Amino acid sequence: MRKVLFDIDPYSFTGSAYLIGIILANELSSDEQGSVGNWLQLVGLTIQTYASQVTTISSNTSSDDSNKDNNDGKTIDALQKTIDTMKDEIEKIKKI
Repeated sequence: MRKVLFDIDPYSFTGSAYLIGIILANELSSDEQGSVGNWLQLVGLTIQTYASQVTTISSNTSSDDSNKDNNDGKTIDALQKTIDTMKDEIEKIKKI
């Protein structure tokens, strides 16, 4: 199953999802469409959350403490710059 699913080129992979979605939309009522759509989204989010946590744990265990200390300052600086930029954008929006 894994070999077949992940050997498909990106266009066919995406296209197959589109076609399945259209077929299901034609066969289901609007309430059923919402139910199935929400269920599929939950499946996808669960997979993404699991993968993100695996990546986070992996990166945390592979870094040594001195490397973490050096990166923490950079991370805080980057976050502060992002916050400042967001504040500026909010102020611009308020003026409009």
